Amino acid sequence: MGNIKAKALKIETIKLPTIAFLHGLEEENSDSGSIEIAQNTNNITIELSSPLTSHLYSKAENLINFYKLNRQNIPIVITVIANGKSKKIRIELSWDTIQINKLEDDHFGNLFEVNLNEITIPY
Repeated sequence: MGNIKAKALKIETIKLPTIAFLHGLEEENSDSGSIEIAQNTNNITIELSSPLTSHLYSKAENLINFYKLNRQNIPIVITVIANGKSKKIRIELSWDTIQINKLEDDHFGNLFEVNLNEITIPY
């Protein structure tokens, strides 16, 4: 989840890393390394599932520390419409600006919420 703050740009799509990418199992530009979603608002809400259910990932702190070891930043690519033309903007989000919280549920495995917070596009 998150929110994109853009002054005068229309957001068309956002490309986010997958769990496989964050775990170091895929490269960013591979088919399984990222997911692109159409945007009709500036709010980001998407659910990604993972088969990783190990006790190693039962706490948010363990998960974020593991991700930090594999990736220095989280890359996202936002496609915007500016002056009638499509433009891709790549942003590297720092782990210091991201929160990961464990959600309690009755399902098998671990459920986490990743909050990218506010992403500002300076255009």
